[in-house]
Amino acid sequence: MGKGCSCCKLRRDSLDSDLSDVSSLDTNTSVKWSRSKRMMLWGFIILAAILFLAFILIWVIIPISFWLSIAFQRLMVFIYINSPSNPQFDNPGKYGITGVQNFYITVKENDTMTKIGAWMILPEQEKDSTLTNVSELLENSKFDVLLYLHGVLANRAKPIKQYEVLRQQFLVIAIDHRGYGDSGEGVEMSETGIVNDHLQIYDWVAKHNLKGSVYYWGHSLGTALTCHTVRALKEQHSVVPKGMVLEAPFTTYAEEILSTVIGKMFQWLAYFDSTVIHPLHNNGFRFLSTENILHVDCPIMVMNAEDDNVIPYTLGQKLAEVASTQRDLVKQGNVTYHLFSKEKGYGHNDCTQDPAVPQYISEFKKFCEEFAPAKDIV
Repeated sequence: MGKGCSCCKLRRDSLDSDLSDVSSLDTNTSVKWSRSKRMMLWGFIILAAILFLAFILIWVIIPISFWLSIAFQRLMVFIYINSPSNPQFDNPGKYGITGVQNFYITVKENDTMTKIGAWMILPEQEKDSTLTNVSELLENSKFDVLLYLHGVLANRAKPIKQYEVLRQQFLVIAIDHRGYGDSGEGVEMSETGIVNDHLQIYDWVAKHNLKGSVYYWGHSLGTALTCHTVRALKEQHSVVPKGMVLEAPFTTYAEEILSTVIGKMFQWLAYFDSTVIHPLHNNGFRFLSTENILHVDCPIMVMNAEDDNVIPYTLGQKLAEVASTQRDLVKQGNVTYHLFSKEKGYGHNDCTQDPAVPQYISEFKKFCEEFAPAKDIV
């Protein structure tokens, strides 16, 4: 009997111990679950705070900063970052091209004198010339002159492949706009300032170009500068170049912004126009090619790649359409348009690599030569 009672007591003690362990386990589990919930809650709060701050930064602070800062606007418009970096303009051979002379043209803005850097890429047939003076080279060349205006994120050492194509039919002068490469020390970058520089560059070329005609070729942002320059040449200097080629052009800078990834990110904002579009216009970053091209009185050739992911080819098509339908083609010159299919993979920069381009250039030059009396063309 005594033994039986002892066993029962042991079992009760064991049961109590088990119940105590279960209770302790439940308590520990409850504590751990409570801690986990608190950690999840704090994680959610931190994530929400980060997302909120990111929203404020991206959708509020950046547009307002852009609105208030002309320097910010200038950077985003011109993207004046050297490509290639650390350029050695005095050593063109480093970039795989020969028959090139590096030189500078001095221009004036108000009372400030500044130098604009340029490369003279001799025609393929003349690239072994022993002359080194650029004025003499220009005076003695039998070829037409092509003034090449590049786009953003570039300098005159970048479009090497393009030069090799263009030099087959031209003496090419590639200009670094003020603010690019080593051009324009002491002057601010602006559309009107760059165009004023190009007017003076044209004067220098015309002074030394004794045998050939002058053509313009613009790429990307350089197309807008080309349209503006050619219009200004007519209105301010009463001269018209022989022809103008636009590669990967856009219509206006406002429309170009709306077509970009960044533009599409921000354009849904109710204050997008007032913080982005209007400040650019008010501060002179307009690039109104659809307006300027109406005042171009020479034949025009436009080229686009269907797979251009920087400037949609539709903007080039629209610009060509404006030039074709809103100009007097008999008095102002014909418009030729070439669209390269996306299967060719030329993207934003490589339209000139198409095998047909040399023929297109030859045909275009023929149109230009047949277009107007020699007395109307410089």
